[in-house]
Amino acid sequence: MKKKKIPKVGEIVKKENVKKAVVKANEAGNFIVENKNAFLIVGGLIAGYMIIRKVQKGFNSVGEALASDEVDFIKPVINPSAKNLTINSDKAVNLAKSLLDAFNDGGTDEEKVKSVFMQLKTGDDFKLVFNSFGLRKRIFGGTPTNYITKKTAEAYDLIYWLKAELDSYWDEEVYNIVKQRVESAGLIF
Repeated sequence: MKKKKIPKVGEIVKKENVKKAVVKANEAGNFIVENKNAFLIVGGLIAGYMIIRKVQKGFNSVGEALASDEVDFIKPVINPSAKNLTINSDKAVNLAKSLLDAFNDGGTDEEKVKSVFMQLKTGDDFKLVFNSFGLRKRIFGGTPTNYITKKTAEAYDLIYWLKAELDSYWDEEVYNIVKQRVESAGLIF
């Protein structure tokens, strides 16, 4: 087996090699000086991206810290009886959307809530709308609208929203209509 010849320090550091290295370093320096704006922009973009990622991770960790555990909410099992339904699934989705819109009108639109509940003829109709509504995040009396409130808001079901939005003193007629329909579904209001 042939041994590799290892060059000695004196062979590497020759006048020509030093001159070549200095010329290449000068060329690289001149290139950087000539294109400094491009380097500054690229460096700024990279630094900006890294800062934005860190801020996003910080907000995510705050949201995770404030999020409740899954054990805080017990998902109810509500199965409507198909023979007692007077509305279909598509109608239930539309009514659930109407209720959410009524809750997000900068206050509760009681007439819209009443209109929805007048279309629910049976307790099973309410169950279908309840299932279509699902869990919706709620904060400050409505759905969250920005990054921080979306991360910190809690999700609630339709009965919680109805109890929070309607008042038996100020909205007595609508409150009684809603209460009667929810209780006809065998649920507590």
